[in-house]
Amino acid sequence: MKVTEHARAKALKNTRNFLFKFGRGILLFGICFVILYPIMTKFMISFMSVEDVYDNSVRYIPRNFTLSNYGNAFKILELKKIMWTSFLVPGVLSAIHMCASTVVAYGFARYNFKFKNFFFVLVILGMVIPPDLVLLPLYMRFRYFDVFGIFELLTGSTLNLLNTPWPQVLLGATCTGLKNGLYIFIMVQYFRGLPKELEEAAYVDGAGTFEAFIKVFLPSARQIMMTVFLFSFVWQWLDDIYTSAFMQNVKIMSTQLLRLSNTDLGNAMGIQNTAEFSLMRNASMVIAMLPVLILYLICQKYFTESVERSGLTG
Repeated sequence: MKVTEHARAKALKNTRNFLFKFGRGILLFGICFVILYPIMTKFMISFMSVEDVYDNSVRYIPRNFTLSNYGNAFKILELKKIMWTSFLVPGVLSAIHMCASTVVAYGFARYNFKFKNFFFVLVILGMVIPPDLVLLPLYMRFRYFDVFGIFELLTGSTLNLLNTPWPQVLLGATCTGLKNGLYIFIMVQYFRGLPKELEEAAYVDGAGTFEAFIKVFLPSARQIMMTVFLFSFVWQWLDDIYTSAFMQNVKIMSTQLLRLSNTDLGNAMGIQNTAEFSLMRNASMVIAMLPVLILYLICQKYFTESVERSGLTG
């Protein structure tokens, strides 16, 4: 009787383990499919010819393989002109976001001050409020930029910061830029997990607050800072909200991709066929995704380590 009950319990446990692993596998497969399917579809379509588009027997694998779509994409995106600027602007902005978020998060995590919880709630709100809601006020603020009326008093007019990187720089430096709330939250979770003994040992050795931050906490936060930089670079690279509002005339990858929504642009570039223009747009999307994928492959070690150390998944 006991043997039968033991065998039944073991069989039930094995069944539960199997169902759990099977369900987990289905879930992971579904997530991978949702993420990879659009990428693979864009990739395969980018090698199709116009004849393949009108051929109902062609679904994903091109029958008439061609690279002409990438030639058109290179020409219409003006890659030779924008490549350096496209990396420089998101790279600098991401570095600013990373540094500013690190300093603010350290203050939230390691010190108590008046209205701390209130300000942290504002950080959380920055994560959930869509940027579209604050876009118009920000646009007007940077169109007629002034600091306590000083510029208007001295020069007789306000400053117009539009079509320059300065709006993005100021937003990043003040931790009010794109996704800054998320970056601060990630960094706070990391700094909260560090033992207080590190701080106390630094103070015993004669280090001040700033020195303890620079010499003790900052070196240990390299992985999580790299994660924040990676997140910020990806969003800045393909941002179509702040970039379209503040830097319309600055030619970088995101602004060039926005131009592709205009079919008249294809006619101006000598692309008369709508299908050909659509294929060129797919090739442009693939070109835009490649730097992000390469950056992730380079930084995935830091990303994985930061997830394990900061509890980012929880």
